[in-house]
Amino acid sequence: MKNSEYISGFLNFLRTLKSDYNVAVMNEREADKETQDILHRLELENDSYEDMTKMVIALKAVRQRRREAKDIIIAAKPALKWLDENSKTLQTLDKCLGEVRKAESELDNRHYLAKTDIISEILSCKDELWIEKGEEEHGT
Repeated sequence: MKNSEYISGFLNFLRTLKSDYNVAVMNEREADKETQDILHRLELENDSYEDMTKMVIALKAVRQRRREAKDIIIAAKPALKWLDENSKTLQTLDKCLGEVRKAESELDNRHYLAKTDIISEILSCKDELWIEKGEEEHGT
């Protein structure tokens, strides 16, 4: 993987982190409301055993969804805090990414202009002849 891909991946992670965090906050709130609905229903109504069983099973699923959302929130908070405190760093990292991509592009498109005729001389000779000619010219 190219250096620019690592930098780009990190920047994309930071950019999507805030929206992932916001989605998790909304999911946690929704799960809290659903939990309260189920608990109040269990508390205040006289449902059948089967209906209460369904609600308890649903409650477990709601609580698991809430836990997943809360885990995302907990794990994202330190990075979001860093992001808020280092917004300038993010801008410089964006600039760095551009420079790294430019350098990689130059490396991908590099070419060399020959300064001598040695390549054409080598290719015009038979294998042994060039070795002998080179030895003669260099005194070896």
